[in-house]
Amino acid sequence: MSQPLDNTRRSASHFKKALPLCLPLCLPFLLPSFASAEEHHLIEAPVASNQSSDGVLKNSWVVDYRTDDFTDVIKNATVLFIPEDYSTQKAFFMRCNDFFSNFSIQYIENESALKNRSGTLPNASSDYIKHGYVYDDKQRLTVKSSNNSVSFDISVGGQNNSLSNLFKTDIEKQPGLLGMSLHTSFTYKEMPSFKADRNSSDLKKFFALLKPGLAGQDPLHFELVSDQGQKHTFSLDVKRMNQFVPKEVMDYCFTDRELRE
Repeated sequence: MSQPLDNTRRSASHFKKALPLCLPLCLPFLLPSFASAEEHHLIEAPVASNQSSDGVLKNSWVVDYRTDDFTDVIKNATVLFIPEDYSTQKAFFMRCNDFFSNFSIQYIENESALKNRSGTLPNASSDYIKHGYVYDDKQRLTVKSSNNSVSFDISVGGQNNSLSNLFKTDIEKQPGLLGMSLHTSFTYKEMPSFKADRNSSDLKKFFALLKPGLAGQDPLHFELVSDQGQKHTFSLDVKRMNQFVPKEVMDYCFTDRELRE
């Protein structure tokens, strides 16, 4: 990860309005507009040194959240980290609402590193080839905090339509280069009783590490290993994240939530 920027919430670009925002950043998960809601959009480092010549945002946290206009209670939120070098680092994306939160990671991979001995890509979701998904397989994810560690298998997808569907990147699309993604979804106790959504034992263990980890100051370390032996090691700078992302947003997303039993 890049070294933390000397930015605080006070130096953030923070817009608050009743209509949804639409910037060149163009997150596809822009929050819906309601007459009784206010939209908040924060960019950690909206300065020239963190943008490429064509204005692509880099090395920055971006936060969008919606609050009730009368109570200021958060109703949904997204938290995104855009790395400095998307070809060697990872993007982190968190999508949160009243009933569940997603924790996602996105990166770039050469498809040659994922091929079987037969020279083909494992694809458990071949029906999605029409959408560009040419790889879908389980990989081993290990997550470590300062005092805990958890490992489990997770589905990882790779598609060749674009390198990122979260933000604009200046990396040129090349043959054999895949946009990779993986995510987990945590179901909270607020989920309506008629919904059957449940948390697996692996998700419960991961959340037990993630919740205090995201509330702390130490980095979270990740290791992702495929059956072909391809390994990615990377970290999430939790201290920097907490210096910028509003505490009430992190509480809403993870640190003040309880899983559904």
